[in-house]
Amino acid sequence: MDAETFARIYDNHYPRVFRYLLGRIRGRHEAEELAAEVFAAALEGLERGRQPRHIGNWLVGIADHLASRFWRKRAVERDFDGDAAVIDTRDPEDLAMRQLDTEMLWRCLGALEPEHRQVLLLRIVAELPARQVGAIMGRSEEAVRSLQLRALRALRRHWTEANAP
Repeated sequence: MDAETFARIYDNHYPRVFRYLLGRIRGRHEAEELAAEVFAAALEGLERGRQPRHIGNWLVGIADHLASRFWRKRAVERDFDGDAAVIDTRDPEDLAMRQLDTEMLWRCLGALEPEHRQVLLLRIVAELPARQVGAIMGRSEEAVRSLQLRALRALRRHWTEANAP
């Protein structure tokens, strides 16, 4: 594979892969390292003649595998206490409220079953279509949509409980 072609693949897919990993790992530095590993593995696979039908799906699949390996190595299933993303705003009060909402959302996501968390990260954060999420999770497109609906209900329930007076 020539460098220019791979650079285009990297430029087109890095943001999605990184967002997905950041959602799974919750540590910016670790997500950046894993994203680099994803593209190194992809380059190796492409150089060995691998020809995936959907490169984006394939890359997120690699990212999913590496994220799972990351957590297995650390024997931590629900550690989502990373730094919250900083939002560029000029109003300190607005920044503080957004920061609290972001932290609350990550706590609620962390309280979900792993399968619910994964489907939401793939569908919403990585912005993958249900068909591609199904390929990654080993489910049909309809099953992914149903799982996503249940995951959103569970997330809403956790959010409501966390924000109850």
